[in-house]
Amino acid sequence: MHHNIASLEVIRWGYANIPGALFHYGQELDLEIEDIGVLAAILYTFERTRPLFQTGVSLGQVLQVCPLANKAKLSRRLNRLEKIGLITLESKSKGSSNKHIFLEPLFNRLEKLIMRDHSYITPEPDYNIQLKEYQKRIEQLELELEREKEKEKLPDMIELFNKSDGNYKKVADFISKKTGNLLSVKMANELKKWLEEMAFTPEFLLCMLELCFERNIYNPREISKIARDLKEYSVNSVEGLELYFQKYIDEDISRLAKYKQFDPDIMEFGQFTGVDMNAEARKNVYYKWRYDWGFSHNMIMKAGEIMCQRTKNGGLEYIDSVLNNWMTKEIRSPEDAEREIKEFKAKKVEQSTDKNKAFKPEKIEYELYVPPSTLEELKSKV
Repeated sequence: MHHNIASLEVIRWGYANIPGALFHYGQELDLEIEDIGVLAAILYTFERTRPLFQTGVSLGQVLQVCPLANKAKLSRRLNRLEKIGLITLESKSKGSSNKHIFLEPLFNRLEKLIMRDHSYITPEPDYNIQLKEYQKRIEQLELELEREKEKEKLPDMIELFNKSDGNYKKVADFISKKTGNLLSVKMANELKKWLEEMAFTPEFLLCMLELCFERNIYNPREISKIARDLKEYSVNSVEGLELYFQKYIDEDISRLAKYKQFDPDIMEFGQFTGVDMNAEARKNVYYKWRYDWGFSHNMIMKAGEIMCQRTKNGGLEYIDSVLNNWMTKEIRSPEDAEREIKEFKAKKVEQSTDKNKAFKPEKIEYELYVPPSTLEELKSKV
């Protein structure tokens, strides 16, 4: 005979569920652990009390479902969540218990973060909306910086020195908050350069860093390269910053994204030399030769031909040394490369003749180069 079991009543009450995305994006949403507990209580109340077509739950309902919660503390937490834009509070009648809580802003924020990190579900970007968001964010930063300026009115040299330390701390705190990590040694050293050697104001640095972080640029060296360009071009305004990032940084990002797509030149180079070029690291080496060192595809193919002629198990390291030698000697065309090869062979013969004049110089042997793909065809025919 079955008996009533208390644990079945526990199951009937259900379980308090909370989206795991809140833990993943907790830092970006500026959430504290107490905030997550309050959101769990609100979500559980929503499950217990509201059908889908009705949104929002009242503070009184949350207190009924979760009597452990303190009304005053819960109200403070709700005000904080509303301030950071994660919930909306509406009072439909007098009394704090009748205050209604809406979670739509939280899920809108989560949706934007997920679409940002998962490009395959992201719709076509509206650049006008993005530009307006950038401008709005920059205006907010300018207002915050203006308030900071009003507070920082120090009369003598000691206070000015303290102000300099305050500037460093202000920017360092901003970087730590945005990256979610403590300031690294490299970033700290670069920050000193930006403030002391380049003499950037903290306000300008905050705007520059905000634009860098929006483009997922977190490497201190990459940021320093941008800072040097801004210093060289005398960019010292928000409008100039936006123009620089749109004209140079965004174009570079789109160019790099284009390189990651199928590249017939790389496929031809791999088939010609027999080197597997599917690995991302090997593609990056090719792009270094092509775009950083400025060699044409024909010159890279020429270096690959030399590698195949002179080595049995050659690789990209040998080609890299050949191209580096050509870059040092300013050799940029196949004709110049052929001339340099002939001069090198002639010099080698001359040196061997000088060392031992009693002996005739060895005959120069020329090797016939056959691409690996052709060799495979010949073998199959045999």
